Amino acid sequence: ITFASTTTWSSLFRDMAQYGVATAATKLDCVQIDGLVVLKIMKHCRDETNGNQLVSGQLLGMDITFASTTTLEVTSCFPMPHTGEDDNAEDTDIYVTEMLRCMREVNVDNNTVGWYQSTFMNSWLDVESPTIATQYQFQESVPKSVCLVYDPVRTSSGSVYLKAYRLTDKFMAKYKLHLENGSHGFTEADLKPKFRDDYSGKILEEGISTDEIFEEVPIRIHNSALVSAMLYDWVCEGTMGANMDCDFERLDLSSRPFLDKSMELLVDGIEQLRTDQDRAEFRKRDAERKRRDHKRSARGDEASREELMRMFPDPSRLEGLLIAHQVERYCDDIAKFTGQSFSKLYLARGMQEGTN
Repeated sequence: ITFASTTTWSSLFRDMAQYGVATAATKLDCVQIDGLVVLKIMKHCRDETNGNQLVSGQLLGMDITFASTTTLEVTSCFPMPHTGEDDNAEDTDIYVTEMLRCMREVNVDNNTVGWYQSTFMNSWLDVESPTIATQYQFQESVPKSVCLVYDPVRTSSGSVYLKAYRLTDKFMAKYKLHLENGSHGFTEADLKPKFRDDYSGKILEEGISTDEIFEEVPIRIHNSALVSAMLYDWVCEGTMGANMDCDFERLDLSSRPFLDKSMELLVDGIEQLRTDQDRAEFRKRDAERKRRDHKRSARGDEASREELMRMFPDPSRLEGLLIAHQVERYCDDIAKFTGQSFSKLYLARGMQEGTN
């Protein structure tokens, strides 16, 4: 799968830093998306998704806090161009700047509130994906920003697959330490809880698990009064009544292609996890060997364990953590889909018995 580079957003992060966007962390309760924005995202992902080439775009809107409830309103969006290794980053910067200027001239919200990307079979957190780095930079510049993930394959089964995610505060802190000090923040010791002593059992610092990478934010699709009135007129006139009442795509019982592909991705994820485990063990033994060799060659200059760990740190387990998180998502998707398939089978049997 081919992903867009994080350099695509370089001008955007630079502009947000220039205008002094606040960096105070705030909890987000809901993401409200205009129906037109959802249609634009779906059309962009459907028209320009070529094979395994994924697409992305920018979200515009504003955040509103009312009665201790913070809602992020997404009122507009625009797609980002495909970028390759030979493409000039300055062209992308000019494109983003011109798009924001055009939005401002037509009196459309031009405040950046996040970004969206397409995915294939919910595999958007691939190891080669820049999702983590991009969302981290977004939340560093705009703390309330979100990442919308749209899956055209899952949507074709009858229900729109559109999710909003944010990096958790714990993962943001660990990832910042990881960027500043290399492997620090995601070593094997960082993934486990740290206790003050062995007798009291009091936790000094909690480790990080696969459930603490992303947090899902509820989505609410909103339509203006004029759009709602137009849809109501269409239903009353019978223009779209037949399509609304006969949505048989949700009753499709041919679930084998989806399950086959999901199981294939799950097996590949488990294989990647095993390979990463072997590679991490090899790097850990190599780091321990370098510490022993350095200690022997020191000759009187005794280095403390902390200094040795700083000079020869343990390997980062961030890649393994992301793979484990993706495997967990595959398992959840298979469990949910099989549950829906059983419901369809019971419903089909009830309809068949009623017909007979």
